[in-house]
Amino acid sequence: MGMPGSSAHPAGPGQPPDPVVIDPCPGCGLVVGPIDGPRHPYIGSSPGCWSLHIELMTSLKPADRAIGQLAGDTYAVQHPGIPERRAVQSVCVHLISLGAQLERGWPAAKAPDLVNRAIGHPDWWVWLDPPTPLGSIRVDQVVAATDAVERDRLVHAWADDLWRAYEPHHRQVLQWIDTLLGPAGGRGGRRR
Repeated sequence: MGMPGSSAHPAGPGQPPDPVVIDPCPGCGLVVGPIDGPRHPYIGSSPGCWSLHIELMTSLKPADRAIGQLAGDTYAVQHPGIPERRAVQSVCVHLISLGAQLERGWPAAKAPDLVNRAIGHPDWWVWLDPPTPLGSIRVDQVVAATDAVERDRLVHAWADDLWRAYEPHHRQVLQWIDTLLGPAGGRGGRRR
């Protein structure tokens, strides 16, 4: 029996090789090579999907910091991994960052500080059952954008799509956000 992501049978002499089977990404379902390569230690993605995420993030310029924050948060919650401590914390803090930006108008430039404050609350972290499906937009669509305007539009649509997918957990995530932001909160309401 072949290994996942490999040919099931080697080709005999004079026979074409069996087609390579590429397993879908466990997070978003994208089927893309390479079948071997680096993976994140706890974000649940395939090597091919992870390489597209890296391509997106390394293509951003310093002025794209806000869109990079949104893209990174979105990718992380779309690829929740398995119920282990690091993956659980990752999904929770990235949902906090995503929700603060989308629902509370929290500036992306301040999102890393909010995430760092959230990490100080390990008693909050619980496995949030991922929705099915995990959104309808994937990183390959963002990477395929023909210019920065289209890319930014797609990242915002991707973030909104994933935030909506996690709607069953909004109450909990917004409670964490409001605790972190305090009475002053964000800038007052959902980003448009």
